[in-house]
Amino acid sequence: MNINRLATILFSGFVLLIFARSAAAAAPCPLSQVNPSVTVCTPTPNALVQSMVHVVAGTTDSRPVTSMQVLVDGTLNQTFKASTIDTFVTLPIGNHTITVKGWDSAGPFKTVVPVAMQPPCALNPANQTVTICSLVAGSVVSQPFHVVAAATDSNPVKAMTLFIDGVGHGGISNSAILDMYASNLSLGTHTVGVQAQDSTGFVAKAPKITITVTDRTQGLSNLKHIIFFVQENRSFNDYFGMLGQYRVSLGLPNNIDGIDPNAALPNTQGVLVHPYHYQTVCTENLSPSWNESHTDVDGGKMDNFLKMTKSVPSTIDPTGTRAMGFYTEADLPSYYDAAARFATSDRFFSPLLANTNPNRMYLFTATSFGNTTPQSPPAGGFTQTTIFELLDQAGVSWRYYYRAKATSSFIQQFSIYKTDSAKVVPLGNDTANTNAANWQADIQNEAKLPQVIFIERGGTIGLDEHPDANIQKGAADAVNNIIIPFMQSASWPNSAFILTYDEGGGLYDHVLPAREIKPDTIAPKLPAGYVPGDFNQSGFRIPIIVISPWARPNFVSHTTRDYTSILRLIEDRFVAPATLPPGVNPWLTLRDKNADNMMEFFDFSAGPQLLNAPVIKTQPTSGVCKNSQEKAPGF
Repeated sequence: MNINRLATILFSGFVLLIFARSAAAAAPCPLSQVNPSVTVCTPTPNALVQSMVHVVAGTTDSRPVTSMQVLVDGTLNQTFKASTIDTFVTLPIGNHTITVKGWDSAGPFKTVVPVAMQPPCALNPANQTVTICSLVAGSVVSQPFHVVAAATDSNPVKAMTLFIDGVGHGGISNSAILDMYASNLSLGTHTVGVQAQDSTGFVAKAPKITITVTDRTQGLSNLKHIIFFVQENRSFNDYFGMLGQYRVSLGLPNNIDGIDPNAALPNTQGVLVHPYHYQTVCTENLSPSWNESHTDVDGGKMDNFLKMTKSVPSTIDPTGTRAMGFYTEADLPSYYDAAARFATSDRFFSPLLANTNPNRMYLFTATSFGNTTPQSPPAGGFTQTTIFELLDQAGVSWRYYYRAKATSSFIQQFSIYKTDSAKVVPLGNDTANTNAANWQADIQNEAKLPQVIFIERGGTIGLDEHPDANIQKGAADAVNNIIIPFMQSASWPNSAFILTYDEGGGLYDHVLPAREIKPDTIAPKLPAGYVPGDFNQSGFRIPIIVISPWARPNFVSHTTRDYTSILRLIEDRFVAPATLPPGVNPWLTLRDKNADNMMEFFDFSAGPQLLNAPVIKTQPTSGVCKNSQEKAPGF
């Protein structure tokens, strides 16, 4: 879907987000023969609708139609200089009218369509209250368990948050309905609460419900193989900020905390810049290092992303507008389609506010063992225990695939490489190791495929999607050479494939980093002049797609986690059930020990729902690749 216009309109105390597509010249449906008239193709009268509401309409008129308007409950939302419209409207819970009006030289003509935005259950009618729909006090539940709640509020609801035993477990912004799963709880009794904060700052709380939680890994044994592939330097907003609108085009709810078109951040000259759609699939680099990332947060205001681009000077974009750019389904159709059809999350973070190397240390060891900047390993390599050593101790098979040269593999910086280098193998079989033939052959022999697989990004050959690289070529390589062959392989029925990114790359995201458990007692190694900080805060949001026949179809998680949760998933599936040597724990640090195990991404209640893998959209590589076109419009 090519989205080229976004607007936010205030309506009767509710913020309505309108995401409009260019008007088409052809009639969107059979039109009325009455002259003049408006035909509303969708929604139909008295329809029960979900947010966002798809509004498609056309006009019949012997005179030229000069404009069309959409009104909600009589209040103007949007005006189009067109004779047909195709747009989306977010409605609050309740009964509404959608009016589509046309204008010609003789004046306006219109059609009014009544619709109802339904709550998920019967709500408390009192204003500023919250109702939990899905749980009953005293329930006995297995994990993950479903939590659905909704707010009754005459003001716009800005955030809904799930609390387990008084601790925030995740939530969603700009929605009066919360729909999520909870997992990773200890067995026994827990309290569940949901609160909603509205635009006045008032916080409404649902009465707490006490439940008893049973098994926390039920069904996980269905996964015989867990594969994780981590690309480079993309924030959630940058890649998936428009995923909600694509979901709506598929008839799915827009339950993504994505881009706010009204957001505006100052550039290096103090001029406000709004989010904008990149006109190039290649942009210059930015800095996500410790200092820049902590300064980006700015005490929770999240407003210094553009200013911090000064650390990577650009003659093309000297004021840093490129930090506000985003891509859409038009640029990354394969990723958007996979994220919509399988499972994703809008609360998935990198482990810390720093650049690639310290974050990738967390990916392997659940800590950066004090490092805040890239460090050269000592002779013999870093000795911090990695997930691969833990797998060895548990007798779990693993393999590490690399692209290009083995020397570019991050595992070579660790001492385990000296003893386990035979498990570190090329993805391809060509001289330059740019194809994926070895991987494609291995996944067809499911009986010999290792239980855990890590795939290294192809940074030295421009396939890691890092700024400066062509994202379409990187995505096409990932989809065509790695993901689709996996989905078509003998290993598909028993496996899970996780695609994510190592950190946000200095690109704008509006969601505040999460509070974290410190992994250990090692203090940050901060060079002189560095911004103070600690390891009790995550990095920025990053994209994630969980691709598996066992994945919950069309699922969006709102549970807060970082990618040490991937380690926890591996540990709960393979390490915890194993017999470990005396004194060896089934986790690496306090970070992964306390991480969510990602169970909510999967549905093991019956057979795999996606055993017949859906065909995901083709990824083009023909996009314009010119850094000269990276700036925001008007700059």
